[in-house]
Amino acid sequence: MMKKNSAIGVMDSGVGGLTTVKELQKLLPKENLIYFGDNKNVPYGNKSEEEIIALTRRMIEFLISQDVKVIAVACNTISTIIDEISKDYDIKIIKVIDPVVDNIKNTLKKDKVGLIATNFTVNSGYYDKMLGNIRVFGKGSAELAAIVDSGKIDREEVKRIIKLHVDKIIEAGHVDTIILGCTHYPILKDLFQECYPDINFINPAFQQAEAIKDYLKEKELINEVEDKYFKIFTSGDKDKYDVIMEMLDLEGPKEIIQYKD
Repeated sequence: MMKKNSAIGVMDSGVGGLTTVKELQKLLPKENLIYFGDNKNVPYGNKSEEEIIALTRRMIEFLISQDVKVIAVACNTISTIIDEISKDYDIKIIKVIDPVVDNIKNTLKKDKVGLIATNFTVNSGYYDKMLGNIRVFGKGSAELAAIVDSGKIDREEVKRIIKLHVDKIIEAGHVDTIILGCTHYPILKDLFQECYPDINFINPAFQQAEAIKDYLKEKELINEVEDKYFKIFTSGDKDKYDVIMEMLDLEGPKEIIQYKD
């Protein structure tokens, strides 16, 4: 039986899922959080489906071993394939894509939207399928997630890459709203906005956090104890988390722990 003071598990291929952590800290300030970032294997968007599934199972099973009460898949690439394996686990798994899709369907006043994401996410057609009659103009990036995950962000070089991809989206679809379809990208949202001040860039992490809050409220699992904790486990370099946490202005964890197979 799930306990109120059990942690929310958050998983991603690297540091990008910390954008979901940021929204969770704002929406659910008393919740315990356990984060798993598979930095050793980032980016997932350039891998095969078989590789992604195997790595995803490892993260899910690790978080379950930590007695979490719900798992947030804070990775668009994983979210496109998670339905194939979530049925194998007796825990609620909340994807980052579906909540933002529901929000777009309810609020977007036009019949088209842009998408910048990993190549895997764009090529999967998942957003196209889920958004139905809303036409999606997508462009994949092979490098943006890896740049963010490196913790070494050259602002001018990142802006060059952003313009390379977003210009093509705008040229193809003449859109004024673009989904940041990789949780790494909201870390760079100020650079996206600097390049395109008139474009509305959507951060799916907010809708995912809202969906998690709704689920915990429905199941009466919202934590009410003040003494919270936040642990980060990573298969890669621990130091880069300090850089990204500072960029996002996160409340620091008590522990950043090296995960080893």
